[in-house]
Amino acid sequence: MAKLFPLSLCKAFSVSKQQVRSLPRWAHRRPVKVIAADEYDIKNDAEINIQQQTSSVEKRSTGYSKIQWKHTVKSAKSDDVVKETRRKFKSVKPLTIVSSASSRAKPTGTADMLETIIDGDGNFIYTKMGNNDFRIAKLMAEIKSKREKEKNDLMLLEGKRLITEALLSGCKLEYILFSRVSDVEDLRRYLPKLGAKLYKMPYREMQVWSDLTTNPGIMGVFKIPDSELVVLKNPLPLTVICDNVREPNNLGAILRTCSGVGCENILLTTGCVNIWATKVLRGSSGAHFKLRISRKMTWLKIREQIPANSTIFIADNNTISTQEVGVEKQLKDLIDSVPVVPYFSADFKRASHIVLIIGGETEGISEESYKMASELGGARLNIPLSNGLDSLNTGTALGVLAFEIKRQLTVVNASFKEKMAVNCNA
Repeated sequence: MAKLFPLSLCKAFSVSKQQVRSLPRWAHRRPVKVIAADEYDIKNDAEINIQQQTSSVEKRSTGYSKIQWKHTVKSAKSDDVVKETRRKFKSVKPLTIVSSASSRAKPTGTADMLETIIDGDGNFIYTKMGNNDFRIAKLMAEIKSKREKEKNDLMLLEGKRLITEALLSGCKLEYILFSRVSDVEDLRRYLPKLGAKLYKMPYREMQVWSDLTTNPGIMGVFKIPDSELVVLKNPLPLTVICDNVREPNNLGAILRTCSGVGCENILLTTGCVNIWATKVLRGSSGAHFKLRISRKMTWLKIREQIPANSTIFIADNNTISTQEVGVEKQLKDLIDSVPVVPYFSADFKRASHIVLIIGGETEGISEESYKMASELGGARLNIPLSNGLDSLNTGTALGVLAFEIKRQLTVVNASFKEKMAVNCNA
């Protein structure tokens, strides 16, 4: 029993009554050594000597410090008492604390070291991560951070369809995150055997980091490809300029339409949304990997890149954007200098190369677009609407115009081929 200090002594040291009252509770206790879980092995515990009159127990086999438990053995003469006492002591475990090294999930293969996806026997080699694994936050922070994504040129694809399109186009795979092995099994024939990593993680963890309402259960991280080097087969002589398209869904729809039509080039001005954003990727349905796209283009570079003798057309929605104030009359004169024609009456067959400018629904067509169209003898294309509707969605308007251009150019090419075939037969 611990000895209490006199009250007078407590007053001398300015100790409160509450501290004095709690002192006996801690005075009789002795410190206990804490052993890490990975250092403790119940198989190597020393047998407890129940014949001992003292209350200490030593672990002789491992050489650790003594861990003492106070107990009372009533009688060691009877065999039944001895067996019962031994059973009780075997169920006692020392106080342990889990070390940080042992708490980490261990990989099922050597993916982190060799970056191997499929071994020689055809088995997947992946790293398994549990709930609240610190490596999950580390990986996803690298993908979600705008600075890290631009620094490492990374893009995140969600779903087997987008991942398949990226693999078929030759994009470099960094790693795949999945919750079910069956999802990765569907991509087996497209996956490289080396140079990437596989991580298996709980679906709930993946849902937290997903940009979609319902995560498909598999995500791929790729290096952003150089879209300007994409090789196209028989492209349509059409260049589409996206002027300040800031809505991800609209830009995704534009890219999807351009891929369906077969455009030769896509030019994005500096005001457009990032084409590798998740919503743009989902909206384009893999069109990124089938188009030649140039990003963050200034109008000076745009004029240098478009082919000579190109015909300029603007998909006009009667709105423009400018940073200057008090220039309404100048803008009106500039717009009036570019004639307006219905899209179905425009003769696209005579143009050697067509440049179509499409603007965002919020910002509209920029002043620079009208200047270029006015200087190069371009025109504004109008889509007649009914029921008092002012304008169409950006992607819908582009679809109407682009497929009309394709229709006219296809008819010309078909008639030209027929004439060539007749001349050859003659």
